[in-house]
Amino acid sequence: MPVTSSTLLRMLRECKTLRCLLQLHGRLTVSGLKPHNQLINAYSLFQRPHLSRIIFDSVQDPGVVLCNSMIRAYTRAGSHREALDLFQYMSEEKRIVPDKYSFAFALKSCTGASDLERGLGIHELVSEMGFESDVYIGSALVEMYCKGGDLVRARKVFDIMPERDNVSWNVMVSGLVQNGCFGEALRLFFREMCLSGVEIDHVSLYNLVPAVSKIGSEDVCRCLHGFVVKKGFASGFSSGLIDMYCKCGDLDAAECVFDDVWSKDDSSWGIMMAGYTYNGCFTKVLEFFDVMSSYDVRVSKVAVVSALQAAGYVGDLEKGIAIHEYVVTQGMMGEVSVATSLVSMYSKCGDLEIAEELFTNIKDRDVITWSAMITSFELAGHHDEALSLFRDMMKTDVKPNGVALTSVLPACAGISAASRLGKSIHCYAIRTDIVSELATATAIISMYAKNGLFSPALKAFERLPIKDAVAFNALAQGYIQIGDTSKAFDVYNKMKLHGVRPDSGTMVGLLQTCTLCNDYDRGSCVYAQTIKHGFDSECHVAHALIDMFTKCHALAAAKSLFDKCGFEKSTVSLNIMMNGYLINGQAEEAIAAFRQMKNENFQANIITYISILHAAAQLAALRVGMSVHARLIRFGYCSHTAIENSLVDMYAKCGMIEPSERCFAEIRNKDMGSWNTMLSAYAVNGLASSAVSLFLLMQENEVRLDSVPFLSVLSACRHAGLVEEGKRVFKDMEERHKIEVGVEHYACMVDLLGKAGLFDEAVGMVKRMRVKASVGVWGALLSCSRMHCNLWLSDAALCQLVKLEPLNPSHFGQGLRLGDASYRSRIKKIIPACSWIQV
Repeated sequence: MPVTSSTLLRMLRECKTLRCLLQLHGRLTVSGLKPHNQLINAYSLFQRPHLSRIIFDSVQDPGVVLCNSMIRAYTRAGSHREALDLFQYMSEEKRIVPDKYSFAFALKSCTGASDLERGLGIHELVSEMGFESDVYIGSALVEMYCKGGDLVRARKVFDIMPERDNVSWNVMVSGLVQNGCFGEALRLFFREMCLSGVEIDHVSLYNLVPAVSKIGSEDVCRCLHGFVVKKGFASGFSSGLIDMYCKCGDLDAAECVFDDVWSKDDSSWGIMMAGYTYNGCFTKVLEFFDVMSSYDVRVSKVAVVSALQAAGYVGDLEKGIAIHEYVVTQGMMGEVSVATSLVSMYSKCGDLEIAEELFTNIKDRDVITWSAMITSFELAGHHDEALSLFRDMMKTDVKPNGVALTSVLPACAGISAASRLGKSIHCYAIRTDIVSELATATAIISMYAKNGLFSPALKAFERLPIKDAVAFNALAQGYIQIGDTSKAFDVYNKMKLHGVRPDSGTMVGLLQTCTLCNDYDRGSCVYAQTIKHGFDSECHVAHALIDMFTKCHALAAAKSLFDKCGFEKSTVSLNIMMNGYLINGQAEEAIAAFRQMKNENFQANIITYISILHAAAQLAALRVGMSVHARLIRFGYCSHTAIENSLVDMYAKCGMIEPSERCFAEIRNKDMGSWNTMLSAYAVNGLASSAVSLFLLMQENEVRLDSVPFLSVLSACRHAGLVEEGKRVFKDMEERHKIEVGVEHYACMVDLLGKAGLFDEAVGMVKRMRVKASVGVWGALLSCSRMHCNLWLSDAALCQLVKLEPLNPSHFGQGLRLGDASYRSRIKKIIPACSWIQV
């Protein structure tokens, strides 16, 4: 029985696959039927605009309906430029008069292409032809202007619309939210839309969630919640309510809504887990994942991404691997967002090699994937590789956005030589208008400030239209990094004068500044401010307080805060306490804190292992150091440069120079710290010739030298008595490398020359010093002159020491050894006798 034309057309409307459509197209062609419009629409549904265009081009004189279908086909496929070109071809070349559908589709393409200039031209045509009052065209114009950031024109079009449906209202409310006018969006919804008699739907309510979340008011949350219940949307809007309460920090309310959901689907679980992640409750996220897995609840992409983020933040590699295995069994590795989260998780857990391998295997990398890998290199201290990867991204079709620039800018701050690339990134941000995003602008300020380039940092800061606390904090952090506490305090004072309310980051910065200048009293005042502003309960502020107390040698105050009832102990807080014990010379307590961490099942991270290795180095506790090394190998942390540097230092201070050399050789990305640590290792173990050889290797490898390696090699030469090598290194430092000689370098040279009996050269060096001679310089000269029984020089050096430190009893002890009666009488007058033995 032959198939009729009506049957073929019905089959065309019901086509479900592209293959079926192609076969049907062939049958239509054979039967002589040419339903051009239906075929264009059918191919557009399968995102095949090129096939739609072939049909369109086969028609000699297409009418307005056919042109509209083709424009819509391009719009559906996201080919907005082609849609606008076709609209121009239709109206200008073919002289086809556009109807209201032509304008609606063209304006949608202007919105998609972010082409406000063309949109303004089409708006003029709309006004000329009298279509401005049409509700569909009016809504399209409002959406275009909102997406283009022109709220004045959007509101003007919206206000003159004679008729508004719920789509028009939703577009206007959504546009206000997207442009950061959260209060105005809520006023428009509650005071106008609700009173207009227009039907409120789920879209209307979901548009308000970001506005309420950004305002962060629990009262507004409850108000909207009550409205949702009153309108009978509670069951269908539960996910929106959970998300809203979580973003406002009211987890109790979010949990109540979640518990009231009768039939929890994967979406509800996923949003609740995302909410816990947003609020830093990572343990809860992992507990939810375990519950979902045990009850065979389908785990969504959102839930998997949240679980991986949680595992990464707490550094739980074992849990991360378990989630990875689940992802593989569920066939979710093809999802770019999941694969990207895996990359981030492994890098945060210290396994950078697996992170790199996963990144390499991702086929369709988006800008978030590239940004995640760049951040991974940056966090591991591999600044060069982060910059190299950014350059690789620029060679692809993926164009960096604000997130990508924010990821790579810290790497430019990590390498002073990369400041030129940082300037290029700044230019790119200006050219693409990404610099208008506050987060990117703040990252640019931070990059300049951390490179010590305060002139461009201040210019970028002054250009900010809105200076918030984050921007002030970024500028202050630059001064904190270079140790200029006075300027840092000036920035915070200006912030107060501008009326900018401090955030928790401000309190952390102030505490860091107090720590730098060792100002316990001022730090205590900041502590009072944190309580006043309600920031004392925030973990990172509490951590900064403990850090300030330990570094200001108020260990009792730090321990009191750490042990305080209600303070949530974590890996970070234990790390800070371990570091505090080390600073205050209590390495045994640091090791005890490490054992406490293991006993209480806290996951150790990179900082933990660096601290415990330093403790082992201070105590020369080789067994502790070796057991930690074994754990590092087991958990895959050995790829981190900072860890490898600490291993080199630990073995050297335990007198095991061969393992120290092996660890140094295995460092893949040697930074300045790596070379300095190895030089210091040779110096400590009296291997001066090895130190000099390594120093020469640094120069051959064109390592950018600063004053530290010169101090290490001079110290090694001093201990070994290598006078000529020491002289040559000192001369190279001044003449070849143009590095400013510090007082410590002079002290090393004076000691080296003095021990060799070259007193004329030693005294000549003291006279030629460009800085004022310190206690170290005069002490070295005194020690050498005593060694060689040069009483005249001993007396001269001792006089200078007494002038610099008149109340130091050890100097008068030197006088007694030299047999000077005047010193014997002075010590009787000034220094009272005392004993260290307590009875």
